Amino acid sequence: MVFDTNISASLRCRKCGRFVIEDMSFFEMKNESGRQVKCECGEVVATVKSRDFKTFHVYIPCLICDKEHSFVFTWKSVPWEKVKILSCPSSFCDVAFIGGRDLIRSLTAKREKDMQELIEVLSNI
Repeated sequence: MVFDTNISASLRCRKCGRFVIEDMSFFEMKNESGRQVKCECGEVVATVKSRDFKTFHVYIPCLICDKEHSFVFTWKSVPWEKVKILSCPSSFCDVAFIGGRDLIRSLTAKREKDMQELIEVLSNI
């Protein structure tokens, strides 16, 4: 059985507003500092760590409430054919998506398109 060691994450940068999509290897998360996900502007949008190869921790500085949120997952709990939606516990707004590469990319493209359409509608009011 082949085990996929990659996971993808999509987040919006709280500094510049861009969507950031990052592919990460299970093994990259095992080092001391974990794996930092950075935006093109240089802002760290998430840190992902795994200390034991069984669980991984996702730390996200929230663009909604300005606090850092942490989420813990087991590798078995991440369904590669689905997407995990991470939400701000204060506002319940979606702040990140984690899962298989293709799903993350298509979901992010849809969210970006929906946001653009909303901006266009609101600018015509």
